[in-house]
Amino acid sequence: MSFHTLTELQYSEDHEGPWQIYCFNHNGYHLGGKWFSKTMKYPDEEITIDRAYRMAIEAIADVREVRVCDGGDNLVFHSKDGKILFGETFWEDIGAHRSEN
Repeated sequence: MSFHTLTELQYSEDHEGPWQIYCFNHNGYHLGGKWFSKTMKYPDEEITIDRAYRMAIEAIADVREVRVCDGGDNLVFHSKDGKILFGETFWEDIGAHRSEN
């Protein structure tokens, strides 16, 4: 059996979802991802788009890494060191707002 190591992040333009957000701590670890989508199918297991957006904004302000992945684990939004590296319009494109629904 051969093993392959992914050494580069894979990016996607998927703005249809669902997505999973990962907010890293200052040590470079995260506590697991939270799923969100435009239409919640599993409200007990998902958060709203607006909650995910607020989580991202708080982490960016705290200079922590944020990754949002599509269902295939490709990044649709990526921020590190307080700077957006990919997906500059992602939150706007999916209709995120600052307030909780």
